[in-house]
Amino acid sequence: MEPITKAQCNRLLAEEPVGHMAVIADDEPYVTPISFVQMNDALYLRTGPGRRLSALLAGGRCCVEVSRYSNEQGDWESVLVWGTPHIVEDTGEEADAIGLLLVKYRNVFGSALAFSRPTPLAPKEVVVKIPIDEMSGRSSGAGFSPRTRPGRL
Repeated sequence: MEPITKAQCNRLLAEEPVGHMAVIADDEPYVTPISFVQMNDALYLRTGPGRRLSALLAGGRCCVEVSRYSNEQGDWESVLVWGTPHIVEDTGEEADAIGLLLVKYRNVFGSALAFSRPTPLAPKEVVVKIPIDEMSGRSSGAGFSPRTRPGRL
């Protein structure tokens, strides 16, 4: 395994459509897939009522993992982001985040985000901001370095 640069981490966050968010819910680890976008030094997502939102509102930190795997070569990259999430209250910031989500997911068939213009949030949906307090990334290796499979297989 090799570390990847901050620029490589940011590229992966910009390009990959799915991340996995880990929170503590009811004293247990809870991981869910998320659609997200990066804006400035934060990740943003839309979510509604449920176990994930309850855990986010409890005030603890969360971790988001985003990865890419190549079936052809077995290469992979992975980024971990840690932060303390909160609901976005500023309507301008919320609109900017929703606009970027619409752009990122506009070509995803069947996505609720795949519309050509911003739509208002459903009554109980919120935009959540996760300021990036810490970020690290790794890859399976490059060039002539030995490759490491995910999970060190």
